[in-house]
Amino acid sequence: MNTSNTRNALAKGFSVALVLSILFGGIYILVYVGPIKVVSSTKNEAISAINEGYDLLRRAGSDLYRALQLEPKISIAGTVVHGPATELTELVTATKDFEHTYFYQATWAGSTKRLELKGDFVAKAGFPINDSFGLKLSEDGRIVTVHHSKPILISSELKNLTVVKDENGWWNKLTPEDREAAHNSLLQQARTSAEKSDLMAAATQKLLDRLTPLQEQYSFQTADEVLP
Repeated sequence: MNTSNTRNALAKGFSVALVLSILFGGIYILVYVGPIKVVSSTKNEAISAINEGYDLLRRAGSDLYRALQLEPKISIAGTVVHGPATELTELVTATKDFEHTYFYQATWAGSTKRLELKGDFVAKAGFPINDSFGLKLSEDGRIVTVHHSKPILISSELKNLTVVKDENGWWNKLTPEDREAAHNSLLQQARTSAEKSDLMAAATQKLLDRLTPLQEQYSFQTADEVLP
């Protein structure tokens, strides 16, 4: 009888030990092994994604440089991986031909002098090439973000000057100083006019347009980021 009870107790003990072993083994796999596999998988996916960003740079890099006409700073996942490699300090992306007229008139003691100048100008707008200018490639290689400062007027060049009106008063004569001041005012007003025109918006759009032909070829989308 005692022998039988002992055998039953041993059998029950063995069963309990087996159940506990299975239970704690499952908990170990769930708590320890499971997260390790998940973390490892997540890490591999992240590395794979970054590699896709590098792969886009490897495949499209030279075409991106040609499209922008310079080699800008390029970053992936917050890390600068290229450049800049250029001596340019400014990038012109838009030009505009326009006319501007300046009129000067002064009256003294009933005598009026008048001077009217018309200028033909070509204005150029674009971006300074500094730390604010570059490309950001997304880790998955699907988005190319052009980051830059606000566009600036790079130049406003007078191509032709026409004196529309040059009239002296009876005793109030135009002086060389009057003509020089009128000429300077014409240049300054033309520059201000160009800065307030649609040339600035065109500079940004034409910058992005340079990358448009590459989007389908390399399967990426273009984004725009204006830095303060």
